[in-house]
Amino acid sequence: MQTELKIPILPRRIVSQQFSDADIERLAQGLADPENRMVEIIGALINVHKNDVCDTREIRVKFKDMQIELAPVNGHINLLCSRVPRDCLYDGRNVIWQSVEHISAVIRDIIFAPKHSCNGDDCRSTNIKKFVEHSGLMYRGERGLVMFTWGGHQVPLDEYNFAKELGYWTALFMPDMENITGCGVGVMKAPFKGAQVAYGKQNSFERFGHRDFIGFSEKQILAAEAPNELVTQLLTFPTIEERMEAFIRASHRGKVHPGGAGTVEEILTMLALLSMPDNKGIPYEFDLVEMGGGVYFKELDEYLKICFGDALDGLYNVHVGTARAYANYVAYQTQNLNTRYLWNDDLVFDPRIQEPFEVTFESMEGLDLSRDQEAFSLLINLRRFFSGVVHLTVKDPDMLDSWGDDSPLIKGDKNILAATDQLVRKLAKQGRIHPSKSNKPAYRIE
Repeated sequence: MQTELKIPILPRRIVSQQFSDADIERLAQGLADPENRMVEIIGALINVHKNDVCDTREIRVKFKDMQIELAPVNGHINLLCSRVPRDCLYDGRNVIWQSVEHISAVIRDIIFAPKHSCNGDDCRSTNIKKFVEHSGLMYRGERGLVMFTWGGHQVPLDEYNFAKELGYWTALFMPDMENITGCGVGVMKAPFKGAQVAYGKQNSFERFGHRDFIGFSEKQILAAEAPNELVTQLLTFPTIEERMEAFIRASHRGKVHPGGAGTVEEILTMLALLSMPDNKGIPYEFDLVEMGGGVYFKELDEYLKICFGDALDGLYNVHVGTARAYANYVAYQTQNLNTRYLWNDDLVFDPRIQEPFEVTFESMEGLDLSRDQEAFSLLINLRRFFSGVVHLTVKDPDMLDSWGDDSPLIKGDKNILAATDQLVRKLAKQGRIHPSKSNKPAYRIE
């Protein structure tokens, strides 16, 4: 069964005033551009069954008949969506309003993205800041603590409940604080649900003004991990590297819950950044957090020791215990932290952290996981390896299938390779990595 929808486009999310004729023409061209994948993305955003989706191809098939065109009505611009599957709508007729907000935010970031003010390695951070400014996120006034949360899309219920409880206690201890997550389901939704209750108990909106639930996504992953409807500020970055830099610069500290290959990729990125001599004196706490009895981060810590020895000591903290104890610890530390400014310009990002890693058969085989390199370079190569696993299992599984029976051969130190392969297999066994439809591995090792 299919239906027709009119989805209003909200100028306040995109331009400072009403759309001009030039804006409408730009919008029409952007919707029609296959590079923007707008049918796929809008389909993912209006789909109420987000929790059940883990493969972009599922969305592509579900919305293959949907067509989108512009429909002006009484001076307003709507998206006229025809041949929409009824079962993607909560009542078979209407879109959840927050998804309407998200659609306009995505149009802003993909079709109306700001032009780069400059080019070259030195300009990457400037352009990311300009992108975030363009969304309006940085102009709401002073904030309290802003903390990013990374973690899994697919997690067991007890881990989800712990992340939600932690969101509750941190917002109860610090009622003016805010969270940034990857905006999907699982650990990306849990902190918001917990904070909602705490904000209500602490009357946060009346005392401190509106608190945002901030979600950072990326164009290639949006359809497979669509934003949850609690997100009030959605930003969709062009690349995963820009998204991760924004996470770090727009937060005062970070925490990570157990997750899959993408979570390991994020951890390795953060450790590469914190290991740089230029960033040694800059206060930035990075916590790996799980409930009492958990062994995920104990095992990850052991993996990092196999790969790096003691080179990463002091760059991260492992917290295993109750949500309340961790929240109390963060609140105590925050008393001495300057949280007035949202954007951290002090951190230095090496170009190797910022450079997009284009996943191909050849680029995967070109990765060097040997010990014959400095710790920073090995962190970058391992981060790119896990980025490749995410790309081939979530973002573009068609690429993996196109290689037939072959998979890229990863080369390096035998102990690092064995430990890395064991970690990936463990994540897959725990259900933290999306299996390919053919159950084909994304790589081979020597």
